Amino acid sequence: MTANVGENGLGSNNPLGYPPQVWRRFIGTPRAGALEPAVGVSAAEVGSHAGKFRLRLECRLTDGRVSDARFRAWGCPYTIAVGSWLADWCLGRPVADLQVAPVAELRADLEIPEDRAHCWLMAQDVLRELHRHLT
Repeated sequence: MTANVGENGLGSNNPLGYPPQVWRRFIGTPRAGALEPAVGVSAAEVGSHAGKFRLRLECRLTDGRVSDARFRAWGCPYTIAVGSWLADWCLGRPVADLQVAPVAELRADLEIPEDRAHCWLMAQDVLRELHRHLT
């Protein structure tokens, strides 16, 4: 059996019709995982074990800016895409920027529908919690 490989080597089999940006981040998640524990590394995790969705965001600070970020997500492809998007968004930003999630930009970029509001709400919560840990 061979994989259905699309443009850029990404799998193009998107059986449930997720937006392309969500599917791309779902099947290719270079920032997924954890950072090695060290000085300057902080993490926050939000979600619901009962609801079976969680989002963890880890950042390394260097000179007051995010120099590396990783995420772990449990849930639907939207949840995973949100974690990936946030990890990318955080890079290079000062701690103060982590206070407020760019929800409108996130929702527009990933085309998150209303019935998946919990995904962007988790983005708000995890950034707020991470900022609290960092200040």
